[in-house]
Amino acid sequence: MNIEPRMPYNFADLEPAMSRDTLVFHFLRHQRVCYDRMVALSRGTEFETLALEELVRATERNPAHHTLYRHAAEVWNHDLFWHSMRPRGGGAPSGLMAQHIVSRFGSYERFTREFRDAGSAHFGSGWLWLVWRAGTLEIVTTSNAGTPLVRGDTALLAVDLWEHAYYLDHQNRRAAYVNTFLEELVSWEDANRALASLSAARDLRVPPRVRAAAELPLRRHRQ
Repeated sequence: MNIEPRMPYNFADLEPAMSRDTLVFHFLRHQRVCYDRMVALSRGTEFETLALEELVRATERNPAHHTLYRHAAEVWNHDLFWHSMRPRGGGAPSGLMAQHIVSRFGSYERFTREFRDAGSAHFGSGWLWLVWRAGTLEIVTTSNAGTPLVRGDTALLAVDLWEHAYYLDHQNRRAAYVNTFLEELVSWEDANRALASLSAARDLRVPPRVRAAAELPLRRHRQ
């Protein structure tokens, strides 16, 4: 049984970085519609009792169920998107995320540049992700309802690149939207919790020199 999607904050809590109208429209006209269609399509099938993550993985394997897969994946993707943001978020990370960003990208400034560039370069609708893959961080994009969940990656941050996610606030300026996400919205706290929750068998440590560098003050990067 899948739990109905819920916002982790009130619709107006991300203003002025993201408007109440954007969140209301996005949640009710997109995620909620995907959830309702997912429930209708899975009712009376072997998928009806699966948890959301299991449903996404099971339906992705069979092209005959890809309509159900797309709706389920969009529900899962949006859940992570909401938790990738918080009121008065944004700016440089701390903790494990800061350490691993410096280890992988060399600096937070370089990470933000590559993150924005990946979002701008992605063609059409889809998603921008920061994932944990094979012992390091990677920036990846997926098209349409594509999700790292079926690739074996651990998704830490999600940014919706469909136009409905940013058009009311930024029109066609996707780069400005991704920049606002980084500067004013991103929840590094949730990303740190996701990273810390990975299996204890995985070695998430970084070299002491990198740890020390990550603890230095980092300037905010603005476009």
